[in-house]
Amino acid sequence: MSIWQMILIPLISALIGWLTNLIAVILLFRPYRPVVLPGYTLQGLIPRRHAELARSVGQVVEQELLSAQDVFSLLTNPDFVGEISTALAQAIRQRVLEKLPPFIPLSIKNIISDVLSEQAQKELPLLLGQIGDQIRQQTLANFQVSRLVEEKILAFPLERLEKLIVSVAGRELRHIEILGGVLGFIIGLVQLVIINWTSWF
Repeated sequence: MSIWQMILIPLISALIGWLTNLIAVILLFRPYRPVVLPGYTLQGLIPRRHAELARSVGQVVEQELLSAQDVFSLLTNPDFVGEISTALAQAIRQRVLEKLPPFIPLSIKNIISDVLSEQAQKELPLLLGQIGDQIRQQTLANFQVSRLVEEKILAFPLERLEKLIVSVAGRELRHIEILGGVLGFIIGLVQLVIINWTSWF
């Protein structure tokens, strides 16, 4: 066996391994639309399983990360309710100042708006607490995190979904391609050893 053969066999094997993994990574995403071939339909894995992927991610998010109960707990958290009450009271004060007729002196406007704002800030937490059960029922009945996440992922254009996945896992996908080349090179070296070993007999 010539020196060129000993060099080329591992290099060609490395190239084949790299190309194989590169094509495998590309086939995760492409083609976006089904391509009908004789006896086979070719479509990227992620586009083909887009709906299933969206449903699975939605279920994982709702079961493991954020459920409707979690959202309700956040909405009824005393600190959150306090912040909302303060913001609404400030908005009421501003709106009262804007809507009162211009002939009313500013000092009177300030007194009226301050009284209404303070009253609103006192009453809003109690009011939110009284309607908490109704909010909870509506939240649990109508707000499904899994469905919302699923709809959002399904609405993603496949091109954008591919860019998102590549931006998150681009380094790992590149490692897969390189690993294919490394394994191909090793297989080429093993072939050389086998060829040389058999030629001795």
